[in-house]
Amino acid sequence: MVAPSGDASGVVRVGLVDTFTPSFYIDVYTPLIESLKARLPQYRFETKEISHADAMKPESVENIDFVIVSSGGARMLSRAGLQQIATLRKSRCADVSRSVGAVFLVPAGSPVQTIEDLRGRRVAATAPWSFEGWLIPQGEIARRGFDPEDFFREVTFTEWNFPDVLTLVVTGMSDAGVLPACELEQAVRTGVIQAEDVRIVGERPERAAGGCATSTELYPDLMFASSPSADPDVVKAVTVALLSMPADANGLDWLSNTRMQGGEALLVRLKIGPYAYLRDNSITALALRWCNELAVMGLVLLLLLVHHWRVNRLLKRRTAELRAEESARGAAAEALRASQENLALVERAGMASQLAAMFAHEIKQPLTSIANYLTGIRLMMKMGNFDVPKWTEALSAAEHETHRAADIIERVRTVLRKETPGFEPVDVRGLVGEALKHAGHLSEVVDVKTVFPDEEVLVKGDALELELVVVNFLKNAVRAVADLPSRSSIVVEVLCQNEIVEVSVLDEGPAVSDEVFGALGKLTKSVSKEGLGFGLFIASSIAEMHRGHLAFARRTPQGLKASLVLPRLRELNINNQEWKHEAGAFDSHR
Repeated sequence: MVAPSGDASGVVRVGLVDTFTPSFYIDVYTPLIESLKARLPQYRFETKEISHADAMKPESVENIDFVIVSSGGARMLSRAGLQQIATLRKSRCADVSRSVGAVFLVPAGSPVQTIEDLRGRRVAATAPWSFEGWLIPQGEIARRGFDPEDFFREVTFTEWNFPDVLTLVVTGMSDAGVLPACELEQAVRTGVIQAEDVRIVGERPERAAGGCATSTELYPDLMFASSPSADPDVVKAVTVALLSMPADANGLDWLSNTRMQGGEALLVRLKIGPYAYLRDNSITALALRWCNELAVMGLVLLLLLVHHWRVNRLLKRRTAELRAEESARGAAAEALRASQENLALVERAGMASQLAAMFAHEIKQPLTSIANYLTGIRLMMKMGNFDVPKWTEALSAAEHETHRAADIIERVRTVLRKETPGFEPVDVRGLVGEALKHAGHLSEVVDVKTVFPDEEVLVKGDALELELVVVNFLKNAVRAVADLPSRSSIVVEVLCQNEIVEVSVLDEGPAVSDEVFGALGKLTKSVSKEGLGFGLFIASSIAEMHRGHLAFARRTPQGLKASLVLPRLRELNINNQEWKHEAGAFDSHR
């Protein structure tokens, strides 16, 4: 343990990682220790060398207060708790974080032009653990996308012995050499080699500290770091002394606040130090290395599977719902068809009285004509007149009238299918609702609006026959607006005025001529076969059978209002099945 600050017998142990060049001890370390001794005489500084083999072990810095190591080595020992204090600066370098590098050398006559051309050749370097002399060049090779372990065919490490790197390159014993930046310039200045004997490969425009050439990226220089076991007061005293030292005769001084990202990136690129695990590509190692990413991928895959299952489940459910809806629509369509067929039958039955009157009126004429023709033939027989042409003419005329009578009877037979039903209380609002359903797909052609009173509205009659009238109104209204250029609307309203119920259908069709308006509700020679087949004349007959009538009115600026006017049912005596009306008021209204 280090003695407390101020203790003259205190020992400060400084560790040196054995990766430095011989000149380091002369130019850097010895002047540094002498300066610290002069500034901190109360401490006794001792040096402990750490072999490069042990430098990667955290226990190598135990019982050591400070360590001087390369920036790459400092990052390797960061897990041991080393804390950077200062970084060496050479020649007043502007950016201490970009200070040292390396150069690739080849003989002047070598065909090698780029770093990539060095692949598969022989190379010479100082030592495999040298930060500037080997690790930085390897990092440059890896940065260019090559595997530095297999890049060179043969590597010779001199470990600062003779023949050195320059000698091996110049003599051709190696195809290329690697040196820390500035060592080539130092060899030229001292006359060890001539500048024209060698050539730098891959020289970059940037310069290392001192203006030296470099073939690689630049990194921080030496680090002065404290260990976790160092006494805080000693660390404080050494830090102040170190940072307050002026530059020495060689232009060397120490600065703090150095960026270490470059050294970190180099270790990752070379997969060494704390990142040596990246070299293990076994399944177990990859699983541990990418456990977080694999967990996220597994979670995403699980979510996708759950989503797929949920979508399929919703799809099956929706398919079942659609099938059920389709089945319901089919059943509704079948019910509508059956209802419309039944309505057609009821329509025919409801016209029984009117058709009977028509039949009695129209059948009388052909029967009378037949009787007259037969009487004439009988008289001619009595008179002995057997004029064949006249007999033929009379018989032909009688035959024609017979066919005419048969046609009239056939017309009645096609309509009359059942007896006229009895009258019962009818809810007008429900009646109109049924008519809207049986009138066809009105919403596909027009917009239908309804206006109903809040209270229940009852009339006396046959629901299906009255519904027939409203359906006739609706179909006439749709035909009236069918040819308009834009989508139109019709209004169905139920109004109660005293004892009168008025069911009206209002359209926005073209203006109606006086001739057509005057013929509404009357029997004419031309009867439309469209719709229900009986027209407003039959509707008028139904209204009259229910003690009501039809009413028509022109709308402004165009359109028609068709109304069914009926007496309102005010009181129902269920016991004796009698319905009471204000007949006088209704008759006066009519």
